[in-house]
Amino acid sequence: MTPYRGIFVSDLDGTLLRDGRISPEDLDAFATLGNHGILRVVATGRALHSAEACLPDGFPADYLVLSTGNQVVHWGTREVLRSSRLLADEIQAICLALRGLDLSFMVHDDFPGNRGFAFSRGRKRVEDFERRLTLYAAHGREMSGCPGMDAASQVLAIVDAEDEGMHALLAREFAGLSVIRATSPLDDRSVWIEIFAAGVSKAKGVRDIVDRHGLQETLIAAIGNDHNDRDMLDMAHVPFKIGNSFLGDDTYITAPNTSDAVARAIAHYMELLQADAERS
Repeated sequence: MTPYRGIFVSDLDGTLLRDGRISPEDLDAFATLGNHGILRVVATGRALHSAEACLPDGFPADYLVLSTGNQVVHWGTREVLRSSRLLADEIQAICLALRGLDLSFMVHDDFPGNRGFAFSRGRKRVEDFERRLTLYAAHGREMSGCPGMDAASQVLAIVDAEDEGMHALLAREFAGLSVIRATSPLDDRSVWIEIFAAGVSKAKGVRDIVDRHGLQETLIAAIGNDHNDRDMLDMAHVPFKIGNSFLGDDTYITAPNTSDAVARAIAHYMELLQADAERS
């Protein structure tokens, strides 16, 4: 294993990827990390095929933490290091609960076919659900009852912003699973409630990489902008949030809400690494 002297983790949508593009400044800064022996990780809610669609060929990352931590992939080889899944009894219980609450939701197939999904509409029309359904229409199939699936990669319920309390309700209902809130990347307002197997999170995905390389004593920096980044930021020694993000926590270092926010966070992190080296 390459001896790394640090780890830098970036969220993708709304952080590294802004308005559909990665700025030249952020791209250059991410590339430069490799020259300084820093392990580079992108942690995203996107699945692999979706991340590949927006990351340029040869993007300078070492690992991707995908689907909010549900899968960890070595970027250069696309080797899957870990995948988690919901099992048949868990799928049935989640499906029954979401139907009982009259929610609109999608059950995504197990890896590697997780682009496919079964969906169910609640009586209340949720525009963001319909938006996502239209976007991925080729991969969806409507279900009349609970799907007879042996395994699923995740379940996604979508609710309007005024129904955000549904996340807390489902987190209590399924306390043994990972129930993670995210803000819709489609309208920047609606609430996505992602239900995964126990232990899934961006932080857990990063820890898997740390353990793989024996870097438990290494300084970790992370930057994000949404609720599903919070566990990752809380585990980092140097946590950054994008200015004007969905995160209001003042314990995080604020990176300005500009196209080079990640580059500025990287510069700050490198200064801290240098200071640590000089003290050693």
